[in-house]
Amino acid sequence: MEMKTQQVTVLFLSMFIFTLGFGITVPVMPYFAKGMGGSVVDVGLLIAAYSAMELIFAPVWGKISDVIGRRPVIIIGLLGFTIAFAGAGMSTQLWMLYASQIIAGALAAGIFPAAMAYIADSTGPEQRGSLMGLMGAASGLGVIFGPASASLFAMWGLNIPYFAASALGLVTTTVAFMWLKETRHNAQKLAAAVKPRGMLQVLRSGLLAYFLLMFIAMVIMAILEATFGYLAMDRFGLSETASAMPVLWNSVMLTATNVMGIAFTFYGISAVITQALVVGKMMEKIGEEKTIIIGLLLSSLGAAMVIVSSGLVSIILSASILAVGAGLMMPSINTAVSKRTDDDSQGVVMGLLGSFNSVGRTLGPVAGGLAYSVAMLLPYAASAVVSLVSAVAFEVYTRNGKSPLKTLNIKAQKSKI
Repeated sequence: MEMKTQQVTVLFLSMFIFTLGFGITVPVMPYFAKGMGGSVVDVGLLIAAYSAMELIFAPVWGKISDVIGRRPVIIIGLLGFTIAFAGAGMSTQLWMLYASQIIAGALAAGIFPAAMAYIADSTGPEQRGSLMGLMGAASGLGVIFGPASASLFAMWGLNIPYFAASALGLVTTTVAFMWLKETRHNAQKLAAAVKPRGMLQVLRSGLLAYFLLMFIAMVIMAILEATFGYLAMDRFGLSETASAMPVLWNSVMLTATNVMGIAFTFYGISAVITQALVVGKMMEKIGEEKTIIIGLLLSSLGAAMVIVSSGLVSIILSASILAVGAGLMMPSINTAVSKRTDDDSQGVVMGLLGSFNSVGRTLGPVAGGLAYSVAMLLPYAASAVVSLVSAVAFEVYTRNGKSPLKTLNIKAQKSKI
C-alpha cells in the first residue's frame, strides 16, 4: 500500500496534536488550577497525569491496533483528545481538570503507536526512515507551538487554549475519518498479542537496546527543558528584570524568559529541520545504527558545550547541537525498531517504545532537578557522559552482531516465553 499525501497529512497532524496536548498544558495549568483552588502539588500531578496515562496505555492501544487495525485507534485517540480538552476548557472544579487530563492521556496514547505502525504497514524499508523523520518533525512542532499558542490564546481566557486545541482535534478527527484508509484489511486477531507475555518477548529480544536508547534520548531532552531556566538565572544572573547578557563581544538587555524563548526557538527549529530534511537521507546512506551513534555523540557535545557556555551565542549553539542529536536519534530508533518487527506485532512494539519515551520524559525533569540541586552543571555533565558512553556501548553492540537483523515475530515465538 502506497502512502498518499492525504494520509501523510492526517498522520502529521495527529502526531502534532499528540505533543501539542502536553505543550499547551504547561504554561496555562499553574494559573488555571490555582483558580480552582489547586496547589503547586496539584499542578505537578495534573501535568504528570497526562504523561503517566500515555506510559500505561500506549502499549495497550498498540496491541489493540494489531487486532482491530490502525485507523480506528487513531480516530479514537483524536476523538478522545478532542472531548477531553473541551472538558478541560469547561472545568469549574479541580476534579474535572484531573478527569480531563487522565482521559486525554489515556485515549491520545493510541496515536503514537498506531501512527508509527500505519507507516510501517504502508511503506518499504527505504521510504520508512524519511516518513518517520517527518513524524518526528510534527512532534517537534507540537512542542514548539504548544507553549507559544497557549500564551497567545490565554489572553482571551485561561480556558481558551484548551478549546483551541479541542477545535484542532475535531478538525483532524474529521479529516482522518474521511481520508485515512485502513492498512490491515487481513489483520488476524492475535490472542497472544494482548497478553503480557507478548511484551516480555519484546523485552527479551535484541530490541531492548533500542528502547533504552529512546529512554536516554528523552531523559536528556527533558533535563534540558527542566533545568535551563534555572541555569539562565544562576549562571548569567538573569531574572524577570532585564539584565546584561553577553553576546559575542557585546551585551544586550534580556530577561531569563527572553533567553529561554530564544534558546528553545533555535532548539525547536533545529530539531524540525533535522527530522524533516536530514535524518531520512542519513539513514539511507549510513543506516539507522550509525545515525543513532552520531546523534548520541552530538548530544554529548551539546551537553558539554552548555558547561563551558559564556553567553547567548554559545547557549544557542549548544541547544541547536542537542536538538540535532535528538533529531537524528529518535526517528532512527523508531525506524530501526519498526524494520525489526513483523507486520503482526508493529502496534504492540511501537506502543512499548512509546512507553519508554514517556518514562524518559517523566523521569528526566526529576533527575535533572535533583542533579541541579547538587551542582549547577551536574545535569549537563552527566548527560554528556551518558551520551558518550551510550554511543561507545552501542557501537560495540552493533559490531558484535547483537543488533537483531531479522524481524521480531511475537506470534511465532510466544511459546518460548
